[in-house]
Amino acid sequence: MMRLKSVGLIGLCLMLIGAVTMGAWLSQNTYLVKVFYSSTVMVFSTAFCFFLAGLAFLLPVYFPRPAPLVRNLVGAVIALIAVLMLIENLFTVSLGIDLAYIHQWYGDANPYPGRMAPNTSVAFLFGGAALLRSGNSFLMKPRTAAGVMLTISVLGMVGYMLLLDLAYSWYGFPRMAFMTGFSMSLFAGALMLERTEQDVLAKSESNLYVFLGVAVTVLATTMIVSYGSLRALDARNTWVEHTYEVKILSDEVATYLTLAATANERQELNNMGSNIQFRLNELKKLSKDNPAQYARLQELEARLAPTIDAASKILATGANAALAKGRTPLEFQSLIQLMQQFRSAENQLLLQRKQESEQSTSSTVVIIILGNMTGFAMLLYAFWLLKKLNVHRSELELALHQSNLDLEMKVEERTHELARLNQDLSGFNATLEQRVAERTTDLESFSYSVSHDLRAPLRAIDGFGRMLEEDYAAQLDSSALRYLSVIRKNSQRMGMLIDDLLAFSRLGRQDVHKFDLDMTALVREAIHESLQQTENAPEIILDKLPAALADRALLKQAWLNLLSNAIKYSSKAEKPAVQISGVIEGDEIVYAVKDNGVGFNMEYYDKLFGVFQRLHHSSEFSGTGVGLAIVQRVLKRHGGRIWAESSLNQGATFFFSLPIGAQNG
Repeated sequence: MMRLKSVGLIGLCLMLIGAVTMGAWLSQNTYLVKVFYSSTVMVFSTAFCFFLAGLAFLLPVYFPRPAPLVRNLVGAVIALIAVLMLIENLFTVSLGIDLAYIHQWYGDANPYPGRMAPNTSVAFLFGGAALLRSGNSFLMKPRTAAGVMLTISVLGMVGYMLLLDLAYSWYGFPRMAFMTGFSMSLFAGALMLERTEQDVLAKSESNLYVFLGVAVTVLATTMIVSYGSLRALDARNTWVEHTYEVKILSDEVATYLTLAATANERQELNNMGSNIQFRLNELKKLSKDNPAQYARLQELEARLAPTIDAASKILATGANAALAKGRTPLEFQSLIQLMQQFRSAENQLLLQRKQESEQSTSSTVVIIILGNMTGFAMLLYAFWLLKKLNVHRSELELALHQSNLDLEMKVEERTHELARLNQDLSGFNATLEQRVAERTTDLESFSYSVSHDLRAPLRAIDGFGRMLEEDYAAQLDSSALRYLSVIRKNSQRMGMLIDDLLAFSRLGRQDVHKFDLDMTALVREAIHESLQQTENAPEIILDKLPAALADRALLKQAWLNLLSNAIKYSSKAEKPAVQISGVIEGDEIVYAVKDNGVGFNMEYYDKLFGVFQRLHHSSEFSGTGVGLAIVQRVLKRHGGRIWAESSLNQGATFFFSLPIGAQNG
């Protein structure tokens, strides 16, 4: 949270700088421009980019939801402006994107008013790319871009403070303003502060990117400075040679002026005058770049002809030689002094250019040496970080490998232990299955024997009761006859229970013989048999049912039980109805029997398929409570399942499924 607030504070500063600068330009306030930026000013497009960047950094503090979208938009706009400004600088064109007319009122030394400096454009290009995000990842590592931007801004501020306008002097590009460099440093600082790396490995990798970015930027700047220095050195050498050439010609003019002043004959004087004029013309061509020297040469040329004429007249008077020699030098004295002034100025200019060349060469050498040393130092540190990162990764990989080995050993131990447990469990299961089979066989034999042995006494009870009713009804009162009827009904019910128990026990011993069944035809038979014993027949709706692979006899018994229950429990409805349907779902067939009867409470669902379990009293509906247990056993032997859904007085729906094809049974 503290880091987010710091980034927001930097964003606020960038917005203020951008807003004040844009306001100064739009209001044409020369005082603000001079106070804040001295001689080199921040152009309008630069201020606009800083304002946008500040907005992208400040917005997450107060409005986090739209912040990512605004950040991407700001990054794209800043990167686009930077690219267009680079195109303007490199190809010396004007795309009109910087509102150049805003800058026309201010007398900036920049030969291209309104054009952003190229190093500022490069820094903004990296900053815009660092602001762009795709999902949860940045298009460019923010700390890498921050390293490049910080290096460019520091170099720009140092160049401004040391008056090293190299880019302007050598290439004619606009210069970075000091406030631009300071604001760019804030931009880079915000990118560094908002880093998202949490673990040590990610932070080390991020630091590596920072120093690589700084090293590359320093070396690239040094390369540009080296190239510009060579160009400047060549230009300075050319000017030194030019000055030497002017100096030689001026010496020749001075010599010829001296000879003309000591001439004894008019012809000799005229020859000296011609030589002087020829060399003056050459000097004027070479001195056009120097107005002061050019003015001296024009004055010398204007006074040369009258002086030669005056000296020629003196020689023509025929005066004695001593008098002529005394008067002629006086005529040329002013010209010789003027030429001496020209030569003295040229000597000073030559000395100045030599000193500038030597000073510039030494400064360039220092810059190149320092730049290369700094760049290589950064590279060495980056390589050291890379080595440290690789060592850390190797340690992690070794630890991971060792962990994998330990895990494999533990897995192998657990596998052996599990195999042993499985083997023990298999033996236990086999023993248990054998015991269960034995107990099941014993239980089924016992059930069959008990059921078979109980039949005779029950038949005897029912038979003797019937004979009592038939032979001695007249001798018995009404209570005795009622008691005798109850005895017979309970013996008959006991017989039904024994029959159902025998049927249930036979299912465990009966083999399953599967055939392709026409399920619709089988259900019609079951419906016909079920309705024969029903007085209040319901409306039965039978949909076309999918065929299945099953044992016909067992499945018919299941259908009979389900249909009998549906008919029985819907018999008390005003309009009893039963619907039978089926559908294929995945790798199984699901059948449904739905009625509109009394239903049941789902709280007692767990008792629904138990033997002798009933959810309704026998006085309401007849039955033994074995039918659904028989259906469940039939379906389990086919590899299927049964379930139900119901509500009280809302009917019930019983579903059962059979696997398709070879999966059946």
